[in-house]
Amino acid sequence: MEIMTINELKKELGLTNTDIAGFFDLSPIAYANSSAKSRYEAALCRFYEKVKKKLNVDEKSDLNNP
Repeated sequence: MEIMTINELKKELGLTNTDIAGFFDLSPIAYANSSAKSRYEAALCRFYEKVKKKLNVDEKSDLNNP
């Protein structure tokens, strides 16, 4: 499975760069100019995919155990 891009994540969750900057306690300008920006974005995408997968597994388990 391919990890989603930051643009796909932002679209799916309705996030802005300002929102993402806030997750890391950065100003939007500091986030935009950060040398770690691509690492932040990759980490968010991987984390979101992990959580999403876990929630889907849990939902399926709940459906099998009424």
